[in-house]
Amino acid sequence: MSQRKSRLQQELSIIPLGWTVAAAVGLVGVEILFTFFIPRWAHGELPPKPWLDLLGMLGALLLAATILLTGYVYGDAKRRAMNAVLWTLLVLLIPKPIGFIAYFLLRKPMLVACPSCGSPVGSDFAYCPKCGHALAPSCSNCGRAIQRDFVCCPYCGKAVVSG
Repeated sequence: MSQRKSRLQQELSIIPLGWTVAAAVGLVGVEILFTFFIPRWAHGELPPKPWLDLLGMLGALLLAATILLTGYVYGDAKRRAMNAVLWTLLVLLIPKPIGFIAYFLLRKPMLVACPSCGSPVGSDFAYCPKCGHALAPSCSNCGRAIQRDFVCCPYCGKAVVSG
């Protein structure tokens, strides 16, 4: 019996394994830094131990979340047929919130498979560029896109021929 993945699980599964491992290493590394090395290297006064632990945990979580989100951008850009390396570099080099916001505002729409030949096509395409299959019906009179369940064209009023 196969179980369906939730939408969140589907989205998280596009993060490459290397990015997930890097996030885990970063999380553990920051925790080790705050637990063992910073107290030994400090020449001045440190915050009390509970506060230092809290700072370490927050820093570790922030680093891990940033690495995972960057990995998500890489995987999502690949799946949308965008330049994944370029977008990953932009997200890393532009100050964090601005880079991520820019990516999510400027990313291309998802590609869908052509029902005839299976090649990836844009969701706004009317015809498949590989096989010429009509992806969205159009009015035979005015040529504008219409929905499959229309009885008449909302633009010119002609009856839609079912075919």
